[in-house]
Amino acid sequence: MITFRSLFIATVVASTVASCALTARAAEQDTFKQQRQRFLALEHNIDNVSRKQAESWLAELEDYPLQPYLRLKRLQKFLNAHDAIETFLTEYQGTPMDWPLRKPWLLRLAEQQQAERFLANFPGSSDAELKCLALRFQLTTKALPEAEIWQQTEEIWTEGKSQPRACDPLFTAWRDSKPLQSETVHRRLQLAAEGGQAQLIPYLKTLLPANEQYLADLWLQTRRNPAVVGRAKFFPGKHIIERDVLAYGLKRLVWRSPDQALATWQRHVNDPYFTKAQRLDVQRQFAIALASKGDSRADNWLTTLPAELFDANLAQWQVAHALRELDWPKVQKVIEQLPEELQGDINWRYWRARALEEQGEAELAKAEFTAIAGQRHYYGFMAAARIGLPPSLAHNPVKVSDEEIAQLQQHPAVQRAQQFLALGRLTEARREWNHLQDTSDEQQKITSAKLANQLQWHERAIFSLADVGYWDDVELRFPLAYQQEMQLSADKFNIDSGWSMAIARRESSFMADAYSPAGARGLMQIMPGTANEIAKKQVQIRQLYNPVTNIDYGTDYLNYLKQRNDGNLLKATAAYNAGYRRVMQWIPQDYALPADVWVETIPYQETREYVKAVMAYYQIYNIRMNVAQDVFKPLVAMKIGVVVE
Repeated sequence: MITFRSLFIATVVASTVASCALTARAAEQDTFKQQRQRFLALEHNIDNVSRKQAESWLAELEDYPLQPYLRLKRLQKFLNAHDAIETFLTEYQGTPMDWPLRKPWLLRLAEQQQAERFLANFPGSSDAELKCLALRFQLTTKALPEAEIWQQTEEIWTEGKSQPRACDPLFTAWRDSKPLQSETVHRRLQLAAEGGQAQLIPYLKTLLPANEQYLADLWLQTRRNPAVVGRAKFFPGKHIIERDVLAYGLKRLVWRSPDQALATWQRHVNDPYFTKAQRLDVQRQFAIALASKGDSRADNWLTTLPAELFDANLAQWQVAHALRELDWPKVQKVIEQLPEELQGDINWRYWRARALEEQGEAELAKAEFTAIAGQRHYYGFMAAARIGLPPSLAHNPVKVSDEEIAQLQQHPAVQRAQQFLALGRLTEARREWNHLQDTSDEQQKITSAKLANQLQWHERAIFSLADVGYWDDVELRFPLAYQQEMQLSADKFNIDSGWSMAIARRESSFMADAYSPAGARGLMQIMPGTANEIAKKQVQIRQLYNPVTNIDYGTDYLNYLKQRNDGNLLKATAAYNAGYRRVMQWIPQDYALPADVWVETIPYQETREYVKAVMAYYQIYNIRMNVAQDVFKPLVAMKIGVVVE
């Protein structure tokens, strides 16, 4: 029998246990805070003190997660401490501490000609310098058959870029062992021209026989200006490789000057040495380029390509070309002729339903729209809007227990990542988290996503779920990160916060320190030049990594683009990605397209997918924030272009 007294005692015990747990966690956090401060102090000097002093400091922080990084820094300074380094690398092999020590140490071993130790500690790598050094040692120690060494050497040499100087002795020995074949030089020439280092071409020219050196000149000239392939006497017709240059030039020229590319093609179309593979490669590129430009001649190229060449990209442009012409019977026919594995994709199901709808097959169209309307997807939301159904999030949260979270928190990589997070050193924290992902099974990765979300480390939660292809936990994949800051800025600049949240989610996955190769910075990926224009003054780069500042600039810019596009969010979203002027070039000037058709025919794949993603994310965030507005409902009746009354 449960008495009041027993219930009271149980409550007191539970309260005491909880209180003790909180006290223990507080003490642990206080200890970590002190250890972090000590770590920072020692980190600056660990490589400049005596061995005895260093050992004393390391012992002081023996139980601190980041202590190995102090050991790492010291060993990086004393690369002749071979036994200590070997022990460290064995203990931390595969972690982010491995290669920052292993590579400089291997280079030191190579300097000292310690072949046996080098080979024993070189696990293989894509690093050309280390690969070459390893092959040189394997050659001198006869650790591998010469034939295998020369095969690997040729693979390293046949790259479209210059290789490290450490490879030169190996390349010399390889070329001394047997004559360098012209075919190998031509292969490297093509790689250098098509996407490698063009400055390598003059050197490769010297390795060809005198009667073939002109081919290097053809590659270099075509790389600089593909229009040269249209010159009447550009190709003397003395070597089969000329057709490789021709194909390369034509594929580039059609994007710059379709008329010139087509005229050049006609002059060479009957060349018996132009192989079938080369012809199909050129034809495919012509079809895509002409279709993306809205060129009516695209039909001739799209319809003559064999079925085996049809992949998702070619299918996209075949359907888009018919959509741009608003030829709905053709849209249906094209989709129904696609390979079966493509027809089942949600995009082609949507467009087949649209084609049926436009041809008066309302019931068939509605059935297909209904079938895909429940999917949390751009096309699912669009289908739902067309038939008046509410959008669906299809939320299915991950299943992770408290025990799994607690167990993962004890993982050394997690502990190191958390300490780097507390120090604000996000790059090091990500390296540790990525190491965790690389060494985890699927459930552990899902657990890490849940833990990252608890840590308010939203980007890692998003990427961890993407890594395992788990798309249905909407709360983890679309967190309400920086919601208050987003709302304040949205109110200030008169836009919807759901739109700006969607932009930030697509641009950076809420990485405050995100940096793109093009130079965009921060949460909303603001270009410094854009920030300067918005602020009407010089903005310091570091300010763009401040979330509040970045959100303000990004939201202000969204408002500007919205106004420039007469309130049209589709065009404004496209302009945020591709630039206002470029988007204006994509707007029909003498007719109008349905909004969904216009999006589908955006020439740039990156911008096309960007617009779809942002609009879908906008819908998701509206639902998550209990905003009643249906983002896709206005798109059903929207037209893009000049509407002729």
